[in-house]
Amino acid sequence: MDNLFTLTAQIARCGELRYTPAGIPVLDIVLVHESWQRENGQQCLVKLEMPAKIIGKDAPSWQYREQTVVEVSGFLAQKSQRYNKPVLRIQNIKEYKG
Repeated sequence: MDNLFTLTAQIARCGELRYTPAGIPVLDIVLVHESWQRENGQQCLVKLEMPAKIIGKDAPSWQYREQTVVEVSGFLAQKSQRYNKPVLRIQNIKEYKG
């Protein structure tokens, strides 16, 4: 089964950079997206806010980049064993150049 998610969005909020017990950097962010999409032959305005997580070498470089528009890709996973709401686990992130 595939679980691949791609989105162009703005970084609305960045949490504090933290580290796993193994020393791996982790950054929690919130992405916001707004666009017009075609659905059932009609244009509809789509707005969403999505929690996301950057794990690894990219995390430190994004901790102060609020309001930056980015292209991200990764996979959706539940937030934790106790909370089954989805979070985007970002594997690739780059600034959107339009």
